Amino acid sequence: MPAKMMRAMVLEEFGKPLQLREVPVPEIGDEEALVQVHACGLCGTDLKISGGKLAGIPTPLIMGHEPAGVVVEVGSRVTNVKVGDHVALALYVTCGQCEFCRTGNESLCVNLVGRPGFELNGGFAEYFKVPARNLFRVAPHVPFEQVALLADCIATIWHAVCRRAEVKIGQTVVVVGAGGLGVHAIQLLKLAGARVIAVDVAEDKLEFARQWGADVTIHSRQEDVVSRVKELTDGLGAHAVLEFVGLPETIAADLRFLRRGGVLTLVGYAPDKPFTADSADIVLLEKRIVGSRANTKQDLVEVIRLMEEGKIRGAITNRYRLEEVNEALEALRRGEILGRVVVVP
Repeated sequence: MPAKMMRAMVLEEFGKPLQLREVPVPEIGDEEALVQVHACGLCGTDLKISGGKLAGIPTPLIMGHEPAGVVVEVGSRVTNVKVGDHVALALYVTCGQCEFCRTGNESLCVNLVGRPGFELNGGFAEYFKVPARNLFRVAPHVPFEQVALLADCIATIWHAVCRRAEVKIGQTVVVVGAGGLGVHAIQLLKLAGARVIAVDVAEDKLEFARQWGADVTIHSRQEDVVSRVKELTDGLGAHAVLEFVGLPETIAADLRFLRRGGVLTLVGYAPDKPFTADSADIVLLEKRIVGSRANTKQDLVEVIRLMEEGKIRGAITNRYRLEEVNEALEALRRGEILGRVVVVP
């Protein structure tokens, strides 16, 4: 019997546009599930993937690491989801046995199988397959476009805010970079009870940040960020900084307006652009620099519940059809996207 076919946007060569192709619908194993994609998020990481900036990415590849949809087929050993379930994706397909998996740090798995949209085929297609243990049910009343942002964008911010920065009620937190991740950080920080200062180089993004709850905004090309943050914090500096740009110059400024005992959490990163830090400043003022990579299954479960209860929502500003993925990537590259993009097959 001929294989059932589906449409997919395929990365065939780094630095080149994705190609719309007819490819076979994936065949699942006993512990896998097949999901019909109803929405898939798109973000700056997709620019790194398509541009060949990340190591270990194969071609050809169906990109798309933030898919949401409906389970249409399950393997014989699958018990956690069933046909008809609305699901979100836990991005990291891991060994489940190493020290990091055992301690709930799946994104650090030393025997990583892969991630849909990175090493494995993802959601810029009509269907994708994944081990069923990576799927989590979401209440049907939550729109698929919102579910798509849970897997990476929102759960990743939750991980950074709660697990890595350990933000507490009443603290002042600076969000550097008020783009697609930054606006969700603002929302989750306000939920955590923090005072939020948003920093960016673009006035439209700062206005967007104010709409999503930022208490104060700073245009870094018009004001001295270090002086302004110090002024807003009685000279002490911020309790925490969430860094979404990752450039050496922004990180250097972060450390200057971080208070004694504060934590700088790096979420954004710039490959091959190392930064320097004054070791005396770090030691004598007990400042901390931590990385925050993606999220865990528990993070995902928690933000699913928050979204089901209406306490958080995705800041979706742009929608594209599957065949328009290249247009979405170009708009993102030009800095035209305020919030988040979803692709709707």
